[in-house]
Amino acid sequence: MIRFFTHTSVTPAADLALEEAIHHCVEEGLSPATWRIWQPSTPAVILGTGQESAREANLEIARSENVPVLRRHSGGGAVVIGPGTINFSAFHPFKHLPGSDTIRGAMYAALAPLIRLMEQWNLRINKAGYSDLAVLCADGTLRKIAGNSQARKRHSVVVHGTLLADPDWNRIERLLHFPSSIPDYRAGRGHREFLTSLRECGAPFDLETFTAELAKQLPSDTITSGATEEEIRRADVLLNEKYTRDNWNFRR
Repeated sequence: MIRFFTHTSVTPAADLALEEAIHHCVEEGLSPATWRIWQPSTPAVILGTGQESAREANLEIARSENVPVLRRHSGGGAVVIGPGTINFSAFHPFKHLPGSDTIRGAMYAALAPLIRLMEQWNLRINKAGYSDLAVLCADGTLRKIAGNSQARKRHSVVVHGTLLADPDWNRIERLLHFPSSIPDYRAGRGHREFLTSLRECGAPFDLETFTAELAKQLPSDTITSGATEEEIRRADVLLNEKYTRDNWNFRR
C-alpha cells in the first residue's frame, strides 16, 4: 500500500521538516510508503545536506531578494524551488524496491511511476548522470528536467526531486552558481543550456494535472490521506530545532 498526497506547508523550511518527519515514521513502520507532492508559492534555494552554501548559491543575491537558503536532509545538488517547479518525494522501505542494494537502483525504482508518466507524455527520458532525469531533445542533446537526491536509513529511503515545470530561468541563473560537482553529460553547459522544462517539451506543466496523472501510475490500493498527527508533531520539533537554524542551513 502507498499513501499519496499533495501538501504544501506555510514555509519551505516547514516543508523540509515534514519531509524528514515522514522519513522517520516510514523507517519506524509508523507510516506506509508515501508519495508527497508540494509546490511553495515563494522561491527558496535548497542545498544538499553536504554542500557548501557559498559555493553553490549566490548568498548576496538571495539576501537582497529575500529568498531563503535552506538545507534538506538528503544529498544531491542545489535547486531553486517555488512557482514553476514541482517537488516530489517518494518514501519507501527497501523491501519494496527492486535493486535497492545500490543507491542508483533504489533511486530509479522509486521514481518508476514518474518515469512512466513522462514517457506517456512522449518525453524521451534518460536516467542520466548521478541521479537525474534528462530528456533526449530533437538536436540529440540530453537536457536535465528533474534533479533527484536521496537519504537512506537502515530500512528505508526517501528520494527527493525537483521537476522543472515552467520555472523562472532568470531566477535560477541569479541564485545558483555553476555547480561544484557535475555529471559528464552536462559538458560545461550553463544552467539555461543544460536544463529544460515540461512546458518547453510540450507536456502538461500545471500542478493539478501533474498530480492527477501521477496518481494513475501508482498501485490500485493507493490511499489518499495527509500527514499523520505524529508526523506533524515531529515536523514541528524539527522545524524549531533544525530547519530554521543557521547552524543547520549554513553549517557548511
